[in-house]
Amino acid sequence: MHGSIACRAAMASAALFACAFGLGACAAEPDDSTTVQAMQFQDVVVPNGLRIREGQHQSYSREEAGWRHGRFEYTGQLEVATAANYVRERMPQHGWTKAQDEANAEATKLRFDRGIYRAEYTFLRSEGATTMVVDYTTDYARR
Repeated sequence: MHGSIACRAAMASAALFACAFGLGACAAEPDDSTTVQAMQFQDVVVPNGLRIREGQHQSYSREEAGWRHGRFEYTGQLEVATAANYVRERMPQHGWTKAQDEANAEATKLRFDRGIYRAEYTFLRSEGATTMVVDYTTDYARR
């Protein structure tokens, strides 16, 4: 009979602990790995007059132990040709090599490589504003 009471007491304590732990977990801060961040990498070139868009998670980035991945969206009144020319001029100053340079009536696309990193710039003009999107990736196969 005493074993039964001890067993019930242990089970009640365990249930109380689990309940308390569960409530505490709900009050904890959100896990940083699930939040969206848009920390711009220092080697991403951005023309003056373009501002990063983050409000609806248009921009995000992640960096861990040399691995980088990011998508940055910028908008402003700067003309596409002016913005693209600025990037063409400045990226080599940061050690990047131009690998692609294409322009048509819809968009201008530039791609730059540096070691294991790749930065792809896309410039669009729509509704009186210029949008610049930078896709930044790491490719270990490029070693």
